[in-house]
Amino acid sequence: LSPDSQKCINSINILKQTIQKRLEKNPDISDMKELIDIQPSDLTGEDLYRMKSLKNAPPEFMVRWYDVYDVVDPISEYIFRGNLHLTKYELMSVYVDLLGKKIHMYISSISEAVKKANHPVHKKIFDSIKFYSAPIKTSEKLSSTDFPPCVNAAFNGVSAGTRNYAITVLLTSFLSYARVSPSPKVFDRDFNIELQEKEIEILLKEIIPMIFEAGERCDPPLFKDQPIERENVFYHLGFGLTSSPSVRDFGRSKWYLPPNCSKIRENAPSLCHPDEFCRKKFYQITDKEKASNLIKAAEKRGKKSLGEKILEIIEKHNTVEKMSSALNVSEREIEKQLNVLIKNNIVGYRGITNPLMYYIRKKKSL
Repeated sequence: LSPDSQKCINSINILKQTIQKRLEKNPDISDMKELIDIQPSDLTGEDLYRMKSLKNAPPEFMVRWYDVYDVVDPISEYIFRGNLHLTKYELMSVYVDLLGKKIHMYISSISEAVKKANHPVHKKIFDSIKFYSAPIKTSEKLSSTDFPPCVNAAFNGVSAGTRNYAITVLLTSFLSYARVSPSPKVFDRDFNIELQEKEIEILLKEIIPMIFEAGERCDPPLFKDQPIERENVFYHLGFGLTSSPSVRDFGRSKWYLPPNCSKIRENAPSLCHPDEFCRKKFYQITDKEKASNLIKAAEKRGKKSLGEKILEIIEKHNTVEKMSSALNVSEREIEKQLNVLIKNNIVGYRGITNPLMYYIRKKKSL
């Protein structure tokens, strides 16, 4: 029962998810007060208006900043007179994260005694936990030829106006996930990513140096100009507030996902220059029953229309270009048939809305 083992971390995460769901159904502030000092928000006037604008909802509660500093993001939160002002939903999230931290501290305090006890029930518990998370294979070495234009721009260095967002927010998250967890599953809120020690070491020994090198290519160099941004990089990678991260530190803060395309356009529009792959549409069957009936009917007739042929191959050939090549039909004809299938709610499509999905899809298409 090592407190820093992946199984222990996963068990705490499962408990946190369960508590979060129960609180969402029946929020009880009085129970939370046993762990944290919660007071009604005292914001008024312009400060209250500013908070409403930021959160799209009025803050109802406030907690002391120093009680929760290591379970919230200090960059995105609004701190006033030493207090953090929260909506009810935000308060529940902070409470759950703080409870998880307390549980981790408790396990740390008893871990040696539990190891000595060596009770067989421990193995049964932790063996069951592994079914709630699945490891993602470490990817191959990164190649900038598979990066989206926004990431390549950040990687090559940007000017002062977009440095912080490009390096600390976009590049840090993208490089880390693209290297060790290149899977759409990371966007699933219920999916627990299980990193092995060697993968955490990749973040420390390979990804962090790449981020710092990109920062040095900025004008002026980001980390020379703002040394504190080094710690922000560690924080966004999940190592907590530290100036010297280690493998054991991973999990002390949230490991941030890459921002989606709309966020990049909003916060750093100069980075967004979509290429042809950015605009690609990836098609999929949306009504499997209808599609199956059409294919079966075509087989009985002994003749298949272009639309029915598309339905047969769409799973493996999900772009217009691939369908055109597989069926030896012009892209224009493929698009016409796809529009008919979409109109009849049999087929739909997805575009690329996140730089990580660009990378994943481009690697898969090669």
